[in-house]
Amino acid sequence: MKINKGQISLNDKKNNFIFEIKRGKGHLLAYMVNRIRWHLYPRIKHVSKFPDHIDIEISSACNLKCPMCYTVTDEFKEKIQVGLMDLKLYKKLIDNCKKFKPYSIRISFRGEAFLHPNIFEMIEYAKNSGIKEVSSLTHGGMLNEEKFRKLIDLKLDWLTISFDGLGEEYNKIRAPNKFDEQLEKVKRFSEIKKELGVVKPLIKIQTISSAIEKNPEEFYNTFSSISDQIATNPLIDFSHTVIDENFIENFTCPQPWQRLVIGSDGKAMMCSMDEMGSYIVGDLNTETIQEVWNGKKMNKAREIHMKELGVKELPPCKWCIYPRKTENKNILVGDRVVPSFDYVNWKEKNENVSTRYRKNSKE
Repeated sequence: MKINKGQISLNDKKNNFIFEIKRGKGHLLAYMVNRIRWHLYPRIKHVSKFPDHIDIEISSACNLKCPMCYTVTDEFKEKIQVGLMDLKLYKKLIDNCKKFKPYSIRISFRGEAFLHPNIFEMIEYAKNSGIKEVSSLTHGGMLNEEKFRKLIDLKLDWLTISFDGLGEEYNKIRAPNKFDEQLEKVKRFSEIKKELGVVKPLIKIQTISSAIEKNPEEFYNTFSSISDQIATNPLIDFSHTVIDENFIENFTCPQPWQRLVIGSDGKAMMCSMDEMGSYIVGDLNTETIQEVWNGKKMNKAREIHMKELGVKELPPCKWCIYPRKTENKNILVGDRVVPSFDYVNWKEKNENVSTRYRKNSKE
């Protein structure tokens, strides 16, 4: 069972180890226990009393229209009513956590978290409630030096910034963000951390492999001295045109034993790959996190996965990357070979996202 499928770190082993040590700074023992549980529980099919990690989507809205993103698809627009999470609901969720204290929460999922006007209050509320790791994902366009200093003051642990490509490649994909402006921001964020002598928030840079396939070394060198980790992932097909024979045989997914994902409307999804909300396991407007985590629908999903029938019986699994077969595809970063992969048979055809990405990123 592959536990963390999807992203490939471009860092070498030494820097990956340093990143893990930095990530656990302030609660290293608890972090080590969390990592053991993260990998062990799915393998032994143990359901904890409370999820170790919770994704809380404070915004399902985004102000960008990146060509490879599922939020620009007709299916997403038809099925998902985008919006911001109510602050009272968010605080209710964090209050749910006070007794069991999950190790981590991530206040992002499908949208741009920094669109939420209360994001700083939300970070503070979570940290004051005893959550050890609070992280978020952003395209960075709404950040500035003042806001970053505030994230440091609030002790945000980890910030992932999406940087798809360099220069004009980035400008086409992430419009209206501008590469030079965003790069200068990250440089300044790195300087501020050094000036203040702080480790967190860790800055992780991530990209899609298609955007850096011609210049992975240049991409790595651009960010290696100003970030804590650099990662890439293969382009994902959100067009729902996958072919059944490209699934891994006897597949069991780890996610139902690891995390709970809560949308901005309070509805809980089975996993972090159910971007269309096709298998709702509970409603946090009326239920508690513990009730949903140990509820009938979540347990039913686990039972189906234990029978290795997820791709046949659970809607999100039919389109998910986790059960997909992969093929090796190494990335050269200077003289260093980074083992990578691509998904089998996701080629440029019909409405495949690869076609849409390559077409739109050139316009």
